[in-house]
Amino acid sequence: MTLKNRITEKAFELGFEAVGFTHTAPLDLYIREIESRPDKMYGWVQTDSFNVKRGASFGVKHPWAKSLLVLIRNYHRKEFPRQLVGRIGRCYQVDERIEKGEETGKLTAFFDFLKKEGIQRKFDEEIPARMSAARAGVVTYGKNCFVFAKNAMRDASWLESIPILLDKEIAPDSPSIEFGCPEWCKNACMAACPTGALYAPGEMNPRLCIAYNSYYAGPMTPMKLREPMGTWIYGCDRCQEVCPRNQPWMNQALPENPKLSARSGDFELTKILLMDKDYYVSRIWPLTFYIAKDNILKWQTNAARALGNLGDRENVPFLIDALKSSPYPEVRGMSAWALGRLSGDRARSALEAGRRQEDDMVRKEIEMALETTP
Repeated sequence: MTLKNRITEKAFELGFEAVGFTHTAPLDLYIREIESRPDKMYGWVQTDSFNVKRGASFGVKHPWAKSLLVLIRNYHRKEFPRQLVGRIGRCYQVDERIEKGEETGKLTAFFDFLKKEGIQRKFDEEIPARMSAARAGVVTYGKNCFVFAKNAMRDASWLESIPILLDKEIAPDSPSIEFGCPEWCKNACMAACPTGALYAPGEMNPRLCIAYNSYYAGPMTPMKLREPMGTWIYGCDRCQEVCPRNQPWMNQALPENPKLSARSGDFELTKILLMDKDYYVSRIWPLTFYIAKDNILKWQTNAARALGNLGDRENVPFLIDALKSSPYPEVRGMSAWALGRLSGDRARSALEAGRRQEDDMVRKEIEMALETTP
């Protein structure tokens, strides 16, 4: 059995959906695409500490590497708790980079296998994973910029592409850098994108993306995005949920994820809004770590915005509490916005009281909220 066959067989044995191989030449198409976009769109991933263009030239960055293999992991083998759907993106709910679990064990076992085979290997987060997977022939692109499994997972996009550099030269597979969307699809993903981040097939402005704004952007969501972001507080699945290519996978019975269901209550919006640092660091951050440990206010502003969009006036007392007692002006300001959305006598009274006590940004938020509150 050839080395390529042994690696492939081990990947399937461990439960990965697919494995493909490609060469180490630069991902020229990816580099050209990045360079063609305005700096304001992708400058944030071209820094000294993290640079996707540098990662796209992985053979230059790692001259010892002779091949790149890509594993495909299915992260939607189990059902996701209803309480978290529409609030936290599915891939983040099962992210094991901090809290190690079964999937981490599979990857560790695969790396151990490569070591026993005498293969030097490395995972580099800068390497563009989706383009690598397409060049390795295991995925095709969707108009929503996600990649979809090719001949696995009912061709769905609920997957993680894991590129791994090898010091062995292995014959590359045929690339599949192409759109796999059916011709009859009328751009469902673009039509469903609440913020207009998807502006053309395969083209997205990350600065408008709900996911980007939920964890990378500043604490105060821009006014024009607050309502479109709905109840999403960490990530977004909207363009994947409406995609016709994902329906066969989504419309099937899947087993429950007991571990995730047991902790779903930790992410109740009112708990997040009023949580203290200990609660955040012990219950929230280990699973959803893109927001830093010292940035609790980002979570709380996200929760306030989501509560305003949820439309349930039973949450007014929690928002009033945050408006009165939060030490962060951003949280008080977003709570004011949310109270304006929910309206009612209690909300208006709290806003009027807050206006007498606040100044600067919070006062402006309160005044705008009062203008919309009957």
